[in-house]
Amino acid sequence: MPDLNTSVAPLIGVTGAPGNVGTPLVRELLKRGARVRVLARHPEKAWQAFADAPPSQIEFVMMEFGQRRTYLNAFDGLDKLFVLRPPAVSQVSKAVFPALDVALGAGVRHFALLSIQGADRLPFTPHAQLEKHLGGNGATYTFLRASFFMQNLTTTHLPDLKKGIIAVPAGNGRTSFVDANDVGEAAAIILTEGGHENRAYELTGPDALTYAEVAQIFTRVTGHLYRYTDPNPLTFYRQMRGHGAGRAEVLVMTAIYATARLGLAKHVSDDLPALLGRPAHSIEDFAHTLTGLLQGDHHA
Repeated sequence: MPDLNTSVAPLIGVTGAPGNVGTPLVRELLKRGARVRVLARHPEKAWQAFADAPPSQIEFVMMEFGQRRTYLNAFDGLDKLFVLRPPAVSQVSKAVFPALDVALGAGVRHFALLSIQGADRLPFTPHAQLEKHLGGNGATYTFLRASFFMQNLTTTHLPDLKKGIIAVPAGNGRTSFVDANDVGEAAAIILTEGGHENRAYELTGPDALTYAEVAQIFTRVTGHLYRYTDPNPLTFYRQMRGHGAGRAEVLVMTAIYATARLGLAKHVSDDLPALLGRPAHSIEDFAHTLTGLLQGDHHA
């Protein structure tokens, strides 16, 4: 049950909505009776994504990491804050730390951070830097160390997937892919229930697979041919830049894929099913969503 200590539900701030995690998180928070403030770069677009939400439960405020003028009033009255680092932001000490400090000063008492699997062993990543900052600011925290999102293949890497290609520099390393919808639901549970303070959860799917195996599963489930090309880092860099990704964003992605190549992304954890009270979704489950999404676009 939601941890509502007063007659008024807590006000929870959410960054990164709408998005792979932000959208299911907001919807789950609303289902659980929380009041939500969506902090978005374009509030009008966020409003359109949640136009069916009860107006008494949701509000929209303009806030952009790195733009200090947008911090004024963004965090006032918040009890808790879900923090998602924008993919294009690599220098979190300049772009994100000040916002979190303003939020702390405004009275936010608990921060839930979307981090990455192995952040405690990868001090060079922006996520590890954010964990360190939040771990020492005096408020309580929960770190959601998520594995690679299945949905990244249908968002960040959609141009290649439409051609029947999975092109990431992960070698033959295994990855415990996780469904972003599951992560959003877990985050909502953490933000509305007690007992999760000052803890870190490793959120993975039920299996650790190579990208070649993922391509085989996509082929079997959809009936369309998918193949894994395993580009080298330089080829990947040029490829992603050609798709319009920023330099810093591509460098962070390359570092994350290096963890898979080195075998650091293969651990399967029971944390997610324990939080959800049900099994985490599998790659097979996700593959069944591909046909409708890519229908008419597959050129293999």
